[in-house]
Amino acid sequence: MTSKRTTCDSDDEESLQILERPPGGLKPNALHSDDLLRMGRYSIFLCIFVEVAMLSQLSNTMLMVYAGAAPTIKSCGNLTFASNEEACANYNYCKEQDDMTFERQFYGITEQFKLLCEDAKLEKLGTSIQMIGVMLGCLVFGQIGDQFGRKKPMMFCLCMCFIFGIWSALSSDFKKFTIFRTILCFFNGGQSTISVVYMIENIPKRSRGYISTLISYSPNVILLGILAFFFQEWDRLVLVISFLTVPAIVMLAFLHESPRWLMQKGKVLHAKKIFLAIEKFDGIPESKSLNEVELESFLDNEHDTQISESNTKVGKQHSFWHLFKTREIMTGTFVIAFTFFATTLINYSIMFNLGAVAGSIYMNSILIGLLRYSFSLFSGLLDYKFERFNRKMCHGICSVVTISIIVAIIVFCLTDSASKFSTLIRIGVLLSCAMTSQAIIVASIASNELMPTAIRSISYSTAQLCSRFGIVFAPHVFHLNLYTGIDFPELPYAILLAIGLADFFFFRFLIPETKNKPLEDFIRKKTIVNDEEEEDRV
Repeated sequence: MTSKRTTCDSDDEESLQILERPPGGLKPNALHSDDLLRMGRYSIFLCIFVEVAMLSQLSNTMLMVYAGAAPTIKSCGNLTFASNEEACANYNYCKEQDDMTFERQFYGITEQFKLLCEDAKLEKLGTSIQMIGVMLGCLVFGQIGDQFGRKKPMMFCLCMCFIFGIWSALSSDFKKFTIFRTILCFFNGGQSTISVVYMIENIPKRSRGYISTLISYSPNVILLGILAFFFQEWDRLVLVISFLTVPAIVMLAFLHESPRWLMQKGKVLHAKKIFLAIEKFDGIPESKSLNEVELESFLDNEHDTQISESNTKVGKQHSFWHLFKTREIMTGTFVIAFTFFATTLINYSIMFNLGAVAGSIYMNSILIGLLRYSFSLFSGLLDYKFERFNRKMCHGICSVVTISIIVAIIVFCLTDSASKFSTLIRIGVLLSCAMTSQAIIVASIASNELMPTAIRSISYSTAQLCSRFGIVFAPHVFHLNLYTGIDFPELPYAILLAIGLADFFFFRFLIPETKNKPLEDFIRKKTIVNDEEEEDRV
């Protein structure tokens, strides 16, 4: 069934009168409730909260970069080893000894629980199991976030991350550690899914690009590297990460539910109270603040218009099946999800292999963070200043640079010149991490701009789910020889190259540009009736 937009003339006149009011009422050019948002104190405070929450999210996701770093066995019993390969050849003997000596950068679970040499695949398996927890958290809390709001599920997830973080730090064996970390990662996946949606819904549309690059995981990569340097034991680092969740919990207590979500659920009066509370928080003078009567009429008008255009009930519950309701939504979901999978697989494959890259694991991590954040800030500036620097252009630049670096590394490996150009390879590896990180940020923005409020969390959680698939496979990419018995060093890079190329073409040609588009609330469904295109909203 199709329906055209219908509103009575009196409603149109009332809307025009509201929009033409001078300052002291609504903004004169306000056409949508998104236009009422401004980068004031509240939005800045909310962005700071998201950044602090992201420190918890990233630290819990990347913990195994440090906790899973394998030391080099130098000696055991009466044996001394010239290389780690020689040590692994005698590992069965060494496991029975109590006097193994190591050369390490970080005291991780691999050393404490003796997950070395052929047992290293147990650590990789444990990391993958933890990432499955993140996947399930994305799946479950994406649905919960769309049904029950953004704030309460985030608060619950943050509290659970704190509790299970403490318990995992006290683990006495690898099995307990993996169980506690998997439960923690379940809630970590939940809060990471909802927090980005929450931020996008609460900032002005013109600010989405540069704010999403400013508020990101990149600066937290630097902070985590610094924390790991000062707390060079896995259990101490886990405790510090857990207590860093507390500021986010406190800050969230002072924030409001997303008014965009409330509008979609038909809770207009509640949304009005939040808009007024935000004005008060921002310190807007009463003479310039929103007029309560005009605001309620404006929000009622917007809500009634959306309902009149749709064939849905107020506050209708949506599920993952609605991602397949239209071809546009289905294609957008697939492309964004594949971009998350591809870029995350490339990024974390390299991150989990940092111990094998020349240089200090701490310095490499900090350099990646600096490169990521520098490029993010530069991209945010270009996004804000130039209309033509859109989502597709930014993603395309990141993809081309990453693909070029991977091709160069493959050439070095095939010509047996990798050791000669180890410094150049190191720079390329670090730069590719920065590029894939920015591609993830762009995909996050595009996902939230492309999808309507009714399914925004569900769609983003699907993208996050595929992202976690990437992290599940990432620890194994550079250790395929442990499973295949084939020593072919170019294979991991060849796999990453094929995936990177597919991502570039999918994102470039299969989804529309979303920059500066207003957020939709309902699913648009296009149908053809009597050779004329009409629209339904579901």
